[in-house]
Amino acid sequence: MDIVKEGEIKDRLMNFYLNGGGKTYFVGYKSLAKHYSIKEGGCTDWTGYAGSGKTELLLDLLKNCSRYYRHKHLIHMPDAGTIEEVVGQLIHKLSGKQFDEFYYNDLGERVLIQDRVSESEIAHYLPIVMEYFKILDPKKKTNSKALTPKEFWQFSVDNQKELGVFSAVIDSWNYMRHDVEGFAREDKWLEDTLSFRNELAERSKMHFHTVIHPTKARKDKEGKTIAPDIHSLKGGSEWGNNGKSIIIVDRDFNSNSSSIIIAKAKPKIVGIRGATSLSYDVKTGQYYEFKNGFRYEAEPLIEKQIKIKHNDNF
Repeated sequence: MDIVKEGEIKDRLMNFYLNGGGKTYFVGYKSLAKHYSIKEGGCTDWTGYAGSGKTELLLDLLKNCSRYYRHKHLIHMPDAGTIEEVVGQLIHKLSGKQFDEFYYNDLGERVLIQDRVSESEIAHYLPIVMEYFKILDPKKKTNSKALTPKEFWQFSVDNQKELGVFSAVIDSWNYMRHDVEGFAREDKWLEDTLSFRNELAERSKMHFHTVIHPTKARKDKEGKTIAPDIHSLKGGSEWGNNGKSIIIVDRDFNSNSSSIIIAKAKPKIVGIRGATSLSYDVKTGQYYEFKNGFRYEAEPLIEKQIKIKHNDNF
């Protein structure tokens, strides 16, 4: 241990003064911008009940960052379905056309999708998806729970340069192997695991996204389900203590509008705590926002601010 000296901190302090403590990235929605941006070397934890749209929103933000900044992402998403289902979901988002052949309406009737993505469009978008989304297949012949969170994060950093990835995604936490051996309690394991993650993110300048399911639904006095909070997560106090940014997505079953609650935003350049709302278009697979009665898709304005190698096919 030692005491920090003026000469040691001066350059770092001026860098902090001039650059605001790190680099952040706009995620595409103005209503969300003051609350949340993706920070280089940061972490975001996502939660919400099944069907709330948390995975859809996360993929939307990753897609936007790929379009704006050419970010690439390592994703491990067994909770979202098979690898084919995940790729189909991403093609849906990029093309704006549904991948599935049909859906069931409110009457339980099977309805064919009229403007389904075509085979030629799949051939067009597949290489784009595979370029920007590196999909992990950790153990082809064994259960994905053989992989621990630490192993996944370390793999992402070890292969960061080769893959060119900016972020790494776990969806969801319950699919990972929780190796608690050697810890007196699971909360101590979680504290150690999240501390490891935070330090690794800061050191590597990668961003780690983690989707966590709430333990159980909370209800009010009338029996209506209310949005989960940090304490709804298993080991909630440790997520609250060690988490950087924590986002809760909540949606009524019969609504296409989701409440986006930023329960924690750290450091302060990421944003401020608060809430906003975004609506989801099932046909295009994309979120949008309403301002003054008008519908706005994700903003394409970042291209004016940075020099990027244009890919007209994206």
